[in-house]
Amino acid sequence: SRFRKKITERGLARALFAADTEAADALIMGDEDAVYADKAYESKERRERLRAQGVKDRIMHRGHKHQTGLPRWQRRRNGLLSKVRAPVEQALGTLKHCYGYWRVRYMGLMRNEAEALFKALGCNLRRADGLREGCLAHG
Repeated sequence: SRFRKKITERGLARALFAADTEAADALIMGDEDAVYADKAYESKERRERLRAQGVKDRIMHRGHKHQTGLPRWQRRRNGLLSKVRAPVEQALGTLKHCYGYWRVRYMGLMRNEAEALFKALGCNLRRADGLREGCLAHG
């Protein structure tokens, strides 16, 4: 698969707890190789901060009020970024829809990180079981 980015414990927690665009800036530590985000997170200032920190900007582009449509290169770039973001979005969607993880349950980051990791573990075990059954049926 093209998606080879290792999600660390801290990265998983960052992905789960980033809900609005202002909070997203506090989650960028500068030790990331790249920041992937959808169009809602696009701003000129954010792109400049990422460049200053040496972090690759993988934020999707969006149209602006004086722009009739995105240039061809921006549409192509958005399509390529979508392919990388899709597995992460799918996993977060599964956590929300199948496991009811719409909001955190506990006070404090450590407990919520632990809950998020256990839910992700359950999601991965469920997926692995489905993959195993698929392999046995075809093997």
